[in-house]
Amino acid sequence: MLRLLSSALLMFFLPGYTLINAIYPGRGELDEELDLLYRIIYGIGLSVAVVVIIGFMLGHVPGGEFTAGNISVSLISFTVFFFFVGWYRGAYQSLGHLSPRLTRAEPEVVHHKDEDANKVKRLQKVAKKRADLKEDIKHSKNEGERKKAKRQLEKVEKRLKKLEKEREEDF
Repeated sequence: MLRLLSSALLMFFLPGYTLINAIYPGRGELDEELDLLYRIIYGIGLSVAVVVIIGFMLGHVPGGEFTAGNISVSLISFTVFFFFVGWYRGAYQSLGHLSPRLTRAEPEVVHHKDEDANKVKRLQKVAKKRADLKEDIKHSKNEGERKKAKRQLEKVEKRLKKLEKEREEDF
């Protein structure tokens, strides 16, 4: 029973979970609220992918045989490698409780929601200015005022296009 449980854990969870921690070491990097759930689910999916890739590698390497021992050694090796990469990048902060020498700097998690909200506000502000200028042009009686408003409108439209382009580049 213990052998079955450890084999299932090694094949269907540990390689993918350690790989996810190596790729996304910061807590809250995948999702602010459900980070652990995402890590577990992605860990299961990536473990299956890692097992398949290791199976192909063992089948195509000269002298490589598709046996339980070779699969176990390969999976343990990959899992240990992914673990150390994740540890180096700061994914396992709890290891600092065992020894201060195991503590790594926690990775900085960047959330783009506030930055995107600021860009949207700037876009809205510039779009409102453009609409106001169009109204001024429509209702202006003086030719000089109309030309001045048109020049301002051109500048505002250039600014609006620039902001839209910046926002598109973020996605």
